[in-house]
Amino acid sequence: MNILAEEQRKIFEVGITEEEREKREKEFFDLYYRTRAKDEKSFLGTLSHKTRKRLHKIILLIFIIKNKISGFSCKVIKDERKKTDRPIIFALTHVGKFDIEVSAVGIKEHFYLLSGDYEHLQGLIDGAFLLVNGVLYFNEKVKKDRSEIVEKMINHLKNGVNLMYFPEGTWNLKSNLPILPCYWGIIDIARKSNAIIVPVAVEQYGKDFFINIGKNFDVQVFDEDDKGKSKAITILRDVLATLKWEIWANQPLQKRSDLKGNEWEEYVKARLAEWPYFDLDYIDGMIYKPKNITTYEMAFEHLEFLKPNENNAFLFDKRLI
Repeated sequence: MNILAEEQRKIFEVGITEEEREKREKEFFDLYYRTRAKDEKSFLGTLSHKTRKRLHKIILLIFIIKNKISGFSCKVIKDERKKTDRPIIFALTHVGKFDIEVSAVGIKEHFYLLSGDYEHLQGLIDGAFLLVNGVLYFNEKVKKDRSEIVEKMINHLKNGVNLMYFPEGTWNLKSNLPILPCYWGIIDIARKSNAIIVPVAVEQYGKDFFINIGKNFDVQVFDEDDKGKSKAITILRDVLATLKWEIWANQPLQKRSDLKGNEWEEYVKARLAEWPYFDLDYIDGMIYKPKNITTYEMAFEHLEFLKPNENNAFLFDKRLI
């Protein structure tokens, strides 16, 4: 049982008072930081970078065996990265629970994972493997944690450590967005550490994974001001979207007559079934929401308040949505 995840779930229990919610939240964070500190100071948590790199091939072999037992396949449709002496940030699209270990097999190079999911991995065998390979945990809801992890990532990169980073921040379960809005922290970190970003698109069809690795992305060519950062993250997001589109273009064609109409709902249901501690509300709370952007949900939320009649019936036509 994942004790931390169970304790976190209690915070969101329906019907409890605000006072009780605050009490449970404090108890959760006390347990969270005690447990995380214990793991980070353990023998596995304090392995040297040199040792982790040596063990990486063993970890990859374990992932390969684990993926085979689980029935997962992994196909790299293209790999355009160039060899570099600079540290690398692998910027991945995020599709579900298993994309980390499957993508690791496709990428092959050693990396430390940046993860905001310690409470979901603690106590699991997946967490132990990540601890051996290298993982940097933080809690995205705690400002101090967010600040400290930035300096930790920069220091690791400057010392020759590669990172796996999910700029979307969470799983993308949106039917109309190839790539979620991306946090631009990755741009700052890459600039300050002189790291190269390697964009990687990942898609999952049942138990078949497809990986598309793009060209090296150098943030040093952009201005350092906010305008430059905004341009850099926008272009990186476009690159990731293009890589994902190329995966789609490589899939067999389907006839519209063969589709049932509920494929997306079934896809989302399958992803959430892999990880019982996630639901759509939890995931939505971690999505970056830029100002002055109208989302799909916002555009059609008025339908919830309309009373159908002959004058507005056309607004409910599903062919328009």
